Amino acid sequence: MMDHEHGYGMVSRFFHWLVALLLLWQMVSAMLRFAFDDTPVADFFFGFHFSNGVLLLCLTLLRGIWGLLNLSRRPPHRRTIERLAALGHVLMYLLMIAVPTIALIRAYGSDRPFSALGMQLFAGQESEIEWMTNLGGQWHGLLGWLLFALIAGHIAMALVHTYVWKEPLISRMTKGSDAL
Repeated sequence: MMDHEHGYGMVSRFFHWLVALLLLWQMVSAMLRFAFDDTPVADFFFGFHFSNGVLLLCLTLLRGIWGLLNLSRRPPHRRTIERLAALGHVLMYLLMIAVPTIALIRAYGSDRPFSALGMQLFAGQESEIEWMTNLGGQWHGLLGWLLFALIAGHIAMALVHTYVWKEPLISRMTKGSDAL
């Protein structure tokens, strides 16, 4: 259940893969909206974008709390490259919090009501709060694409560690152990 020096426990692995699937959905929905706006497939995927974003924010906060509770148990970062990876993870966490938070600020400043996960989170403003909607318009997408780029780097480095450098890193997050 808990993390340990050779891998991650069930809870960490559950959070990791659930967040990964939701982020994949978010990326697909954003790409479809960008490339094929106002098509049935783009509308279908993007129809879940807001709810998934709120869910991702909640899961990221829970995952962060769980990670902090397990920090002393987790596999150590001894080498410089592992410390850089830790920095990359921190940046990904910050973006996984910032991107949906900025979207919520934009939605709150809008004159339209905002619903996610089947619940109305807040009613629309009588008149739009321009700085809030501008913040979202200027930063949500940009930071979202930056997050996706970091995720691509994260995946690439996990593959390099495992298949090029022969360090069984991926098994820490799949099997819970770095044993081959």
